[in-house]
Amino acid sequence: MKKPFSTAYDAIKKLINNFFGKKKDEEGVQEGAEAASAEAAAAEAAEEKAEEPVKEEPAPAAEAPKKEEKKPAEKPAEKPAEKPADKPAKKPAEQAKKPAQKEAPKKKAVSKEQEEQKQYEAEVKRRAERAARREREEKKKEAAQAAREAYNNEKTATDPVTGEEIPLGSLPEEATYLKKYMRIPTTSDDIIVAINSIIRHPDMPKNIVILGRNGFGTVKVGEDFARSFYELGIVKSDKIAKTKAKQLNKMSLDALKKLQGGCLIIENAGLVSFDKLVEVIRDSQPQNNDYVVILTGEIDSLANFFEENGDIVDQFIYLIDIHKIKERGMMHIARGYGKEKGYKAEKPVFDRLKESLKTMEEGNIDRFVGHLDEVMGRCDKREAEDGISGKEIQTNDI
Repeated sequence: MKKPFSTAYDAIKKLINNFFGKKKDEEGVQEGAEAASAEAAAAEAAEEKAEEPVKEEPAPAAEAPKKEEKKPAEKPAEKPAEKPADKPAKKPAEQAKKPAQKEAPKKKAVSKEQEEQKQYEAEVKRRAERAARREREEKKKEAAQAAREAYNNEKTATDPVTGEEIPLGSLPEEATYLKKYMRIPTTSDDIIVAINSIIRHPDMPKNIVILGRNGFGTVKVGEDFARSFYELGIVKSDKIAKTKAKQLNKMSLDALKKLQGGCLIIENAGLVSFDKLVEVIRDSQPQNNDYVVILTGEIDSLANFFEENGDIVDQFIYLIDIHKIKERGMMHIARGYGKEKGYKAEKPVFDRLKESLKTMEEGNIDRFVGHLDEVMGRCDKREAEDGISGKEIQTNDI
């Protein structure tokens, strides 16, 4: 059967092209938006200039009648007989015109203030509508994700081993440590495909490559795979060894003899030497120490590594793409991790956790999970001092 990707490098390269292609599209959209904003600002400025002469024209038009009315008013002053008849006819007209002339600018000023108030209220309303629309969209996405999880058997995926289209299926119940990633698009599908394919093809290599961004800690994800492998019976031991690539390059593999039947996690794997990784793969074979190798690292670094070392690509069939996890995905992980550990929390707690994300590299799962461990520890300490054990996280625990 033909594989979907001839090498792990091809798969990683495809992810990079998709990622940077979307980035360019987003930049184009942003440039278009900036141009549209500039045109809108120019149009508004033009309208304001066009309105200025209109506001000044009423002043001279209003003064002209005043001068014409004063001249006939002087002649009746010489003829006493005409005063009673002329005054009642002219004074009301003059009095009616003068207030009208004085009130005109006030009405314009008031109408301008009212117009500004209307614009402000309209903008507030638009923002509220946008916020409500975003909330509705998020709920729709969550409902769609729930529906997708319920009907995953109807969705197809490509088997990484055979290249055949097969039902996507769902995550086995025993893989409890991986459930917190199930609400993250792409990542969830990659995990389901990898776990189910490993179960279907027990004689194939079980090694995993976890792709992240620069500064994107993914060792915790590797640990979740290792624990799930043990729960599923994919590996014989719950032992986990973690090492950085540079440390592995210098160490003897005699140190891994106690790891037999477990999992080895290599951090920053793009920096491991080819000879050392070949040695590790040979040592991990079922007839030797029989352990699974999990590589974690930055996507470009791993892409370069596989390009330069194509001879070992076939030993790494399963690729897990998690480099696109944003704030919303991190909060899904927080909720899932709390549930996994048996803790409860209300919305204000998660709002506070969102704030704490700003102090970390975007998408750094290792740091965020470490922070959650600290929060849970403070919760336990507070409840022990109060003589309770509800495992309910409060905002002051963060």
